[in-house]
Amino acid sequence: MRVTVLASTFPKISETFILHHVTGLLDRRVDVRVVTRGSEEEPLANAEKQGYDLRGRTHYFHRMKKFHQRLKGLPGLIGKNLRRGRMEVLRALNPLQFGRPAVSLKTPWLADAYANVGHSGILHCHFGPNGVLGAYFKRLGLCERLVVTFHGYDVSQVLRKPDQKRQYDEIFRHADLILPVSEHWRGKLLELGAPADRTVVHRMGINTDYFEFRERKPHDGPMRIATTARFTEKKGLVYAVEALAMALQEHPGLDVHYDMIGDGPLRPEVERRIAELGIGDRVTLHGAITQDEVRRLLERADVFMLPSVTASDGDKEGVPVSLMEAMAMGMPVLSTWHSGIPELVEDGVSGFLVPERDAGALAGRIGRLHANRDEWAAMGRAGRDKVEREFNQDRLHDRLVEMYREIR
Repeated sequence: MRVTVLASTFPKISETFILHHVTGLLDRRVDVRVVTRGSEEEPLANAEKQGYDLRGRTHYFHRMKKFHQRLKGLPGLIGKNLRRGRMEVLRALNPLQFGRPAVSLKTPWLADAYANVGHSGILHCHFGPNGVLGAYFKRLGLCERLVVTFHGYDVSQVLRKPDQKRQYDEIFRHADLILPVSEHWRGKLLELGAPADRTVVHRMGINTDYFEFRERKPHDGPMRIATTARFTEKKGLVYAVEALAMALQEHPGLDVHYDMIGDGPLRPEVERRIAELGIGDRVTLHGAITQDEVRRLLERADVFMLPSVTASDGDKEGVPVSLMEAMAMGMPVLSTWHSGIPELVEDGVSGFLVPERDAGALAGRIGRLHANRDEWAAMGRAGRDKVEREFNQDRLHDRLVEMYREIR
């Protein structure tokens, strides 16, 4: 079996689920190639240390060298049009033939990449815009089967723009398998016209062996809350620090410390808000650190917090991997009634969910977990069990390979 994975950036620290998809297939002796615009060195280097030859399996399409020559020998419409000259090839690749897609002139770049990678049995695209390109490739005979994974923003932003609601029609027409990461996004895709019989929820999971379980117990010293996230609007981090300040004001004896792990465009705003609220002595911003350093901080944390919100541009979560990791490690979690999060976090069982942007409700739950530390162990165990049952990476990889084999 040969699978080509199409991703905008590979590997990427904030999209480790794509890296795990690739290495999981390699572990199962699937012949994998990756097509992408670029990579981030840290996750690539880590994968190389583990013995995966990702550099040799990845093609970067950042330039169009010898475009015409590399099209020689390709099957389908490209091969036919090649005899008519380069302009006919470019016309065959022109996305405007397919309506109003998410991208336009980038398609020839991808054809250049595909000329290097070669014909693929299965093309698996991550995120809807890449799936649109995948639909063109299938039309051009560059792959036999097309699989597209939708993660969240690629659906939510389209739903906010009525003039773009038809941009995935080619995916719905040509994809053999459409894989939203949650029931929430499956419902939204069906609203857009996705075929019900080919649209199946397939979770992004984690390595439950790597994130070892530890029962959280009452102890002397502050209750330690942790967050790992990019500092972007949809992560709701401003509401997290506001909730902490409110909890400290409402409960004068509250002994708590907050570790914020990550970086991103909104970090200056979060830093300003921490200073305005006067809680700098209760918060540590660790910035972007390695996965091993993240795990060490999570091992000593008691509670995990991620108050995700719908961003002003419509961006939403899928099912956040950081919540899965925290639950696997035995932490009760604080989050929001947002997107696919309630499919992972059971309110009152493995943690608590509050409405989006409701810092007051979040502050109340911080106070409750501080006052009822004997609840931590049961919540942590419930979270671990949930992740092992439904978000176990190994089981999900096995299932994905079986789905590949069942495509007709």
